[in-house]
Amino acid sequence: MVEQRFLGVVEVDSGTLVIGDPSYFLPQAAEGKSGVEYQTVIKADSSIPGVYLDDRPALLLGRFGADGTFPVFGEFDKDAMLLRVSVEFVDRDETEDDSWSTLTC
Repeated sequence: MVEQRFLGVVEVDSGTLVIGDPSYFLPQAAEGKSGVEYQTVIKADSSIPGVYLDDRPALLLGRFGADGTFPVFGEFDKDAMLLRVSVEFVDRDETEDDSWSTLTC
């Protein structure tokens, strides 16, 4: 049996959602590692989801229409292990059912 839960929302203002390990993308001053620059993401070809940003693997999602606030759901097994994450790329203005926005994590 799988249970679906509302996890929260993602805000997109650049037209692209990046999925990847934060240790690859965020700066780490203690180790002297720079992060990935915003312009690197914007200039990347988001028509090919699996890319490398500054030699770091990432998924770029940018073909969902527009910027906005999008709900994120997780599917969990009977042992509460996360199996799947879904982002619903529908804007609140485009759907009559915005009940997701009133859910809590």
